[in-house]
Amino acid sequence: MKPKISVLFTAILVAFLISPLSAGNLEPLARAPIIATAIGDGAASDVLALVCEMHGIDYENILQLKPEDFTERLDSKNAPETLFIAPGAMVEGDLYTVCGVEEIDVGQEVSRIEELVSIAKARGVPVVAIHIEGGFTSPDTDPRQSFDLLMPKADYIILVSPEGPSEYFSALSEETDVQLIVVDKAERIIDALDLLFSMGGS
Repeated sequence: MKPKISVLFTAILVAFLISPLSAGNLEPLARAPIIATAIGDGAASDVLALVCEMHGIDYENILQLKPEDFTERLDSKNAPETLFIAPGAMVEGDLYTVCGVEEIDVGQEVSRIEELVSIAKARGVPVVAIHIEGGFTSPDTDPRQSFDLLMPKADYIILVSPEGPSEYFSALSEETDVQLIVVDKAERIIDALDLLFSMGGS
């Protein structure tokens, strides 16, 4: 019985922590295939990729996704249905990622994300911000600038936080009606995805 209780508890936890709007009001509809990218050193898109791989969800993770490449994929046969963006720190200079070192220009990074979001909105593709809280934050690793850039423009936010949503995310959800789904550990991102896709009727 323990596994069933655990699954039920997880479902209740996720459902309880979503911001209180009915599923019928959630637009646009989120579904797979997923295309994901990151702002600065945002790492949650890599974790999302692992979750999708483990659970057979169609996805593509491109850390420095360019607007023209996004448009090309939207015009392809197996076009992405949902854009995930993982916020991270934006600092001028070398950006160290799991794929190596990238040179980052903050102004160009801001423009890239704004263009991606604009394209998604114009094409009816939902934008999902995904963030994993935790770890030491310094001026060079503070993601707040990318939060302010992305979060108000997102249709949904998936937040992984053992302590629940911070004041920032709670206030943002209330002020902007951005849908907030919170799970307590990265392993439960799949529960958030299941809930997100079920809202869209997929």
